[in-house]
Amino acid sequence: MTVADLIEFLKTQPQDLPVAYCQYSDYTALKAEYIGVEQLQIARIDGYVGEARPDKPTQPWLVFPGN
Repeated sequence: MTVADLIEFLKTQPQDLPVAYCQYSDYTALKAEYIGVEQLQIARIDGYVGEARPDKPTQPWLVFPGN
């Protein structure tokens, strides 16, 4: 999913709906300062994205918080 895909999806949702994310066994309200851009590995075919390593190609990712 790209940022453009995410924006298009969010446009289909109720605009006054609060946003939460999973934090261990509970949920936490999402704040803009929790979202950032990080340099991570390019996604594998199964969708896994690993931490940046010097021996693997990387790219910038928009990252949301989580466990």
